[in-house]
Amino acid sequence: MKQLLNLCQQEEKKLCQLGQQRNAAQQKIDHIEQQKLQLGQMISDYTHANATCPSALQLQNSSQMVQAIEPMLKQLTRKQLLLQQEQQRMHGLWRKQLGRQQGIQWLYKERLQQHELLLQKQEQKQLDDLAGYYSQR
Repeated sequence: MKQLLNLCQQEEKKLCQLGQQRNAAQQKIDHIEQQKLQLGQMISDYTHANATCPSALQLQNSSQMVQAIEPMLKQLTRKQLLLQQEQQRMHGLWRKQLGRQQGIQWLYKERLQQHELLLQKQEQKQLDDLAGYYSQR
């Protein structure tokens, strides 16, 4: 019984760790999304500046900045996709662990209930035996 309780606690710890890893992955994805939005805004600003640039030098600078930012944006998008795949994998592991933990917890409660029922039956038998002993006297 104690082994089952220990196993239940271990499985709960694993579930907690997987949940933390899953949440950390989501935070990384959210952070990358923010970076992508900022880079997208910069591209928009430089592209808009191209349309209103009075000088060729400013036009060239804006164009170069857009060309420098676009690969960063693509790299962040790739990184985000990889993190999303990893998060999905972690979510699957978490769900599997949740099922395992709940199954073991159910088994522990079931065994505990069976044990308590057995104790009640033994106690009732002792009381019945005692009552029978005194009624025969």
